[in-house]
Amino acid sequence: MPAAKGQDVQVWKKVFQELIHEVRPWHQWTLTLDNSLVPNDLQPGWTQYQQQVFARFTCSWCSRNWASAQVQVLCHMHWNKRESTGQVKMRIFAQRCQKCSEPPFEVPEFTEENVSRILNNLVFRILKKCYGERFKSMEDIPTLKDISLKGPHDTDNCEACLQGFCAQCELDLVKPSPMSPSLPTRRDSTPTSGVPINKPSLTRSSTTVDATTGHTGVKTGGGVINHGFPEPPQAKSPRANTSCRAESIVEVYSPRAGLDCHSTQNGRRCNFKICCCSITLILIIVVVVVVVVVVKTTI
Repeated sequence: MPAAKGQDVQVWKKVFQELIHEVRPWHQWTLTLDNSLVPNDLQPGWTQYQQQVFARFTCSWCSRNWASAQVQVLCHMHWNKRESTGQVKMRIFAQRCQKCSEPPFEVPEFTEENVSRILNNLVFRILKKCYGERFKSMEDIPTLKDISLKGPHDTDNCEACLQGFCAQCELDLVKPSPMSPSLPTRRDSTPTSGVPINKPSLTRSSTTVDATTGHTGVKTGGGVINHGFPEPPQAKSPRANTSCRAESIVEVYSPRAGLDCHSTQNGRRCNFKICCCSITLILIIVVVVVVVVVVKTTI
């Protein structure tokens, strides 16, 4: 397919008019290229749409060719409902050759298929932002790549990156670091190689009371975080551990033990009564014998 350069206004205008007339044939829309557009710098009543597309470049100095999938296309749109007219201002950011010394910025070259895809995405955004149309899916139609690209984006020779407008640069800035020093430390972290791992607690916290000190804290996972209260001293020797463990033992009253104790006491009382009864019986017998003897002697 023949290539269309970014500055070839007629090609872009022709394709845009064909697409917009298919959905709003009774409305007048215009498309112009404006290299002074700045992202997020909008006039009142204007909306913005930005795409990241594939294109090719040719250096005007050394005729070197290269391709990029990080080409930025910025569009500002305005719809005048009273007059039924709309305007689109578009800026296509350029790139320069990385082999030449201080080369000029070159405009990208697009295939007609990719021009149609870029403008098709633009028309869908116009229907949504200017006409309030609702679509189940608003994903952009990706541009076609005729070559497999490898390696990082050349930010040093990208016009959008140098001006701080490249979407790829913004994505790199918002990526979270793998190790965040601000994460809270959990007391139940498992050490690896002598270094504790800091992990945020995602469990619901609950207030607990220390059974030894009476302090209150918030339980997270398996540990307790005290609110400004001193922690109990840690054991420094095996004997200290033994004493602490003995103090934590709670004696439990056993009903069986009580029954055994009562039965023993009752047994002792029973034995004492038997002994007393035996002595009393013997004394009675002795008294009876003495009385009998005395009676017989008197007779």
